[in-house]
Amino acid sequence: MIIRSAVLEGHVAEENRVNFDHHMATTVLTAIARYPGIREVRLRRPVEQEAGAPPVYMVFDLWFATLADMHAALASPIRQEVRTRIGEVMKHFEGRVYHLVLEEGAGVKGTP
Repeated sequence: MIIRSAVLEGHVAEENRVNFDHHMATTVLTAIARYPGIREVRLRRPVEQEAGAPPVYMVFDLWFATLADMHAALASPIRQEVRTRIGEVMKHFEGRVYHLVLEEGAGVKGTP
C-alpha cells in the first residue's frame, strides 16, 4: 500500500481556523476522494506535539494500492479541481506544504 501524505507545516490565524478547517474537511476531502484509484483519504490534526517538533497544522493521507495508481491519480483532471479547492482558502495558511510518499510496511497489533 502506498500512502501520499500532504503535510501543512505552519499555522492559520485563530479568526480563520473554523472556516479553513471546515473547507479542508468537507470540500477538499470530498474532491480528493474522487481521484481515480484512491482507496481512502484521511485528514489528521495534531493534538499534541513534542518540544522542538515542526508546527504541523494538518496532514492529508491518501492511500493507493500501488505507486502507479498514485501517479495516475495525480495526472488525472481531478487534480486541478483539488488544487482549485485547496487554493480557495490557502490565503489563510502561513507556512509550507510538502509531500511524503510512503510504503506501508510490516506491523504488529498491540494487546488491548
